This record gives sequence, C-alpha cells and structure tokens, in this order.
Amino acid sequence: MVVAFLLQPQLLSVATALPQQSRPQEDLRGILLRQPLKPPLRDASVTLRYGPDGHSLMVQNPSGLYMLSREPLRLRLHSLAEEVYPARSSFDSNEITIVGHGLTVDREKVPSGPGFERTLLPFHDGCLDAQLSPGADFFACLMPDLKLVVYQLSANRVIFTDSVPVTNSPYPIVHIPMDPEIAFPSPIGFRLANTWSSMAGKGVKFLPMDFSPDGKTLLLSGRSEGIHLDLTTGRKIPLPGSIHKRLTGSFCLQTDDRVLIAPGEKGEPAALMSLKSGEVLATFSFKADTVRTASNPRYALLTDTGKIGVRVFDLEQNRELDAPENLSVDIFGHEMAVLNDRGTVFLYRMGETLPFLSADLPIDGLYTLRAAAVTPALDRFAFSLEGSAALFQVASGAPIYSGPPFSAAFFSGPPSAFLLRREDPKNPQHVIQLDPGSGKIAEAWNARKGHLHPSGSVLIEYDPSTIVGRRFVINGENDVPYILRALDPASGKELWKREFTDSSPVSFADPQDDCFILAWDAKSLGAELAAKHSPAAWEIFKHTKVSNLDTYFEVLDARSGKDVGGALVQQGSGPYSFDGAFSVGDVLFLMKDGKRISVFSLKDSKLLSRFVGVIPAANASSNLFAFEEGPGLLVIHDLRTMAKLGQHIFQDSLAYFHFSGDGNRLFVLTKHQVAYILDVAAMRSASSSASP
Repeated sequence: MVVAFLLQPQLLSVATALPQQSRPQEDLRGILLRQPLKPPLRDASVTLRYGPDGHSLMVQNPSGLYMLSREPLRLRLHSLAEEVYPARSSFDSNEITIVGHGLTVDREKVPSGPGFERTLLPFHDGCLDAQLSPGADFFACLMPDLKLVVYQLSANRVIFTDSVPVTNSPYPIVHIPMDPEIAFPSPIGFRLANTWSSMAGKGVKFLPMDFSPDGKTLLLSGRSEGIHLDLTTGRKIPLPGSIHKRLTGSFCLQTDDRVLIAPGEKGEPAALMSLKSGEVLATFSFKADTVRTASNPRYALLTDTGKIGVRVFDLEQNRELDAPENLSVDIFGHEMAVLNDRGTVFLYRMGETLPFLSADLPIDGLYTLRAAAVTPALDRFAFSLEGSAALFQVASGAPIYSGPPFSAAFFSGPPSAFLLRREDPKNPQHVIQLDPGSGKIAEAWNARKGHLHPSGSVLIEYDPSTIVGRRFVINGENDVPYILRALDPASGKELWKREFTDSSPVSFADPQDDCFILAWDAKSLGAELAAKHSPAAWEIFKHTKVSNLDTYFEVLDARSGKDVGGALVQQGSGPYSFDGAFSVGDVLFLMKDGKRISVFSLKDSKLLSRFVGVIPAANASSNLFAFEEGPGLLVIHDLRTMAKLGQHIFQDSLAYFHFSGDGNRLFVLTKHQVAYILDVAAMRSASSSASP
C-alpha cells in the first residue's frame, strides 16, 4: 500500500505523482511533442460519500482519496493511496481510516497534517474480500479458507469468526485466473489450486457484504446462505429463509433491521425486507445491477454494468429522479452532492436544477492501465481505466471518444477503431466499432465461447473446455485443457487454432507486439515437440539436461500461429513463476516479481542481460527497447548489444510508452496524463558519435 497525505496548500502546487522535495530535475532530449490530455480522463470507478455527520465529503478512486469540508466547501486533505479498501470517516468526521490490501491500518486526524498512526492487522493470510464499517470501528475480512473474521479496531480484538457456506465440497478445486487485466504482457487463462490463498490481498469483490449505516450490523451473502451479525454482541442472528433466497445479487442495509435488495435473477422486483421476519415491506419499480443507499436512506443509488454514472431513486415516492450526469452521487438530508467527469463536486438542493456550491479536485496519478493502444504513427491513443476509457488525438490532447471501460483497442487505419468491451452479467464480451470522426459506435460481433485477450493485432480466445461436453474440467495430471483461437478484431474471423489436452502450457499475450508466447514445463512432451519446430532451439534442447524448474518458451506469430523461435530457460521455478513474457526480433523478455527483467537470445537461449525496472517496450525495426528504471527515469537500450544508449528524466512517474512503427519515435504518457513524443533515433546517433 502507498499512502501519502497532502494538505491543501501543498496539493494545489503539486502536479506530479512525486512529492515536491523528491522530484528530479527534468532532463529530456529530442522532444517532438509535449501535450497534456485536455481534459484528462477521470476514473469512473469512484465513490462520493458524505461524512456521517454531513460536515464533510469523501471521494475515493483506485489512486487515492480526497476529503472536503462542507462549510466552506473546500479540499482539506488528499491521500495518494493505492491498493486500499474503501476508507471510512469517524462519526465526527475528524478522523479518516484507511486499510491497505496488505492489512496495514492508517489513521489520520483531519486536517492535522501528514503525521499518522500505522498498525498491522493480525490476519497473516490476507483477505479475499474486506470492508470497513461506517465509523471505522469494525473490519470484516473474508479469509482464503472462507472464514469470516470481524475485528474491532478500537479494542484490538476479534469479535467474531465463522465459516461462510460457499461450496458443498470439502476438497474444492479452485481455478485461479492468471490474467491481471493490464495493458502490458501478462499470462492469460487459469491455474489450479486447492485454496484461494493466491487471490488474497487483490482487492476483488468475492461475496456481497454490507454494514448498516450505524456500523452495528453486518450482512454477508454466501452462495447457499447468508450471515447476519450483531456487532454489539458479536453473535449471529438467524435469517429468515425468504431472505436467504433473495440474497443472490446486490443488496444494502437501509437500517440495522431492513435490507434493500436489487431485482432478482428469477424476475423478483426490487424489495425492502425485514431481517427479523423476512416480510417484504415494499417493492420498487427500479432495475439495476447494484444498489446502495445514500447517506439519506430515503434514496437508493443505482448503477448498471457497462454504464458510467449513478442513478437516484426515491424509495418513498417509488420513482427515479432526474440527476445530473455524474461519476458518483450522494445525498445527505435535502442536499445532493454530484461528482462529474471533470473532477468538480457540485452541491444541489433536492428538487433544484442549478448547483449552489462547487469545488474542483486536482487530478491524481493514474493507477493501472487496464488496456492501451497507439497507432503506428503515434497520432491517436486509446486507454482504459477500471471504470472508464477514452480515445485521444495526441497532437491536440483532445478526446475523440469517452465511455465505459474496454479490455482491448485496435486501430484499423484512419476510418475506425475496434474496442473489446468487458463481459458483464447481461452481455458476453463483445467488440464495437468506433468512428473517430463522429464518435459514433456500432456493434461489430460477440465473443463465442472463451475469454478474449489482446495480443498484437489479434484477439486470442482462451476456451477452458473439453472437446466433448464443453465443460471446464481437469485431467488426471491436474492440467487445465484449453483451446486457443486467434480472431481478427474487426470481423471475429478465426485465424488459427491450437488445442491442449495434456501438459498444457502457460500462455502469455502481449498487447503491444505480434508475438504470442507458450511457456512449457521443460520436461513435458509438449516442450519437446515445441522445441523441434525451431532447429536452433532443438539443438540446444536435446543436448541439455532439464529439470522440473526449467521452462521452454515457444514464440508464435500471433497473426498466423506459426512458430518463429524458442528458448530454453533454466531459471525461475517453472512456467507459472513468470509475471510476463514477450518477444521482439531475436530476443525474449521475461518479467518476474514485478520489477525484474531478463533478456534471452532466441538464437542460442543464452541470457543476454538482466535489468531492474517496469513496463518494458521494444521495437525490432530500430532495435531499441525501453523501460522505467525508477520513478520518471526512462532508459533506452540497444536491442542487439544490450548497451545503454541514454536516458530521459521526467518530473512525473510514467504510465505507458510505445514505439512508433519504424521505432524512431517513442510515445510516453505520464501518470498525470501528459503525452510526449520523443525522437529516440537521435539518441542512437548521439551514442554512435560519442563512441571512440
């Protein structure tokens, strides 16, 4: 977890992800373009809440949180906090509590300053899912062994623990997704485990749970039954059977004895139900994928998968209200707070159409790009965050399109772009066609069976099924059989197919380049057969004694599926130990532990060099590769000799970079959404002229 607290006077003068005192002196050469994105893309995965007493407002997104005073409406505190659970204010709004995915607890008096108290929760195995109560006195943790633990922070003690009924099998086989959904080379598909431990601390939403507004009741939905907990006594309260049957989707506690449940899968209407009797107290006309109550429990806040913004529903009048376009909304008393996509918080009186107060929030750093693509000419750039996405004209920094998040983007020349939309409960993954000139979109095609991932200029469909029965199963060797299909992004046409039934490899997709990697256990028959496709690799493979820790990397052309090389790597702990793999030219890049980069030759499988850095990118035409060695420090190396050609120092950390088609220019996007185009051919020339 990264937590840094900034007071308002500092915050207004800080424009980078690095604190004022640690920002390096900028040193950039060959700048062809420096253009801020106007406006920058705000992540729609954001929550706006009033403080419990209505005297403050909190805005939280994946990069951090803001706290504003209500009278006057101004920023009091900004916390750059990544990988944290939703923060909570104390009931008097004078303290804020943040729990990280690593289970560190930070408490901060507002607005006393950057000093804070840090403690560590005693959950050594981490949490699959977790939540802080209103007032921040209780922390509910669903552990990897599927036990619910509730910890009282003020007393430093566990007040409740019990198993959550999720599965009927005492020996479950768990399919762990390997795809981290990022814009960089990464594994795709699933791996097998007998526990959920590898998913702990990831911040996923595993099971629905909610605290009552007073922080005294917790309701959690298991797959077969729910848990209703009185936090004042630490005891479970029996739930009526009618409640069990309805807790299959989204719900929220309106009070400590009433639950508001979104429309059910079987056509049941949205309903307010008594936790004591199970009686339906009221039904409502709204439909939504998720529901939560506003700070004023008269109002329900509704969201729909694949759509940006919050709808407001009046539970007393049983009707939806007209709300301004927004990223998030909350209501306290007769006042509505609205956050828009420009980062402005507006205050409205209920029933009025014009705001009476507003305050602007500064942009904070990008967290993780879920998808990104750049044209070969570096004139257009598309990227997706957790909750929103946009396509920009690089020269002007102006948006061409903005909308819901996507998993991949492809540019098919000037006329159009194709975006892969995420799967949701109502729709499979599907591809839309975007006309950049008009911003209009049209449905192109739907995914058929598996999970789609970008790899260069194609989509790879990973289908974890057997040929007979279309079931997701494992074989006697605990491998996951699967089928790979390469699909054309524009039409969905199948370009090639591979089936794996035994000794399945780990697949690595690279959204930036047209090579696809299969990583085989080097002692498997599949590795031997793959090595025979490459004469150079086979000569090395057949004369080398391999172990269970070795990996054979088979490099395929993503467009044709043909083998273009391979390397036997006798480092690491097998195919599953690598974070990412990609190939450019005659070299193979491997990533481990989030920051270690190893480069191997496809000619002789020899290790060429090792580096410490992140988000590497390379280009075969210019034989250059680049990575961020430290915050804002971009280094450029020769792809043939591994020699360092030079470096660029930015005053901001970097979010993404990509070479032009000819490799002579480099597109760079900083964390605070300033786009650069650098002349990197000039760097090679300068390095050559400086050589003796």
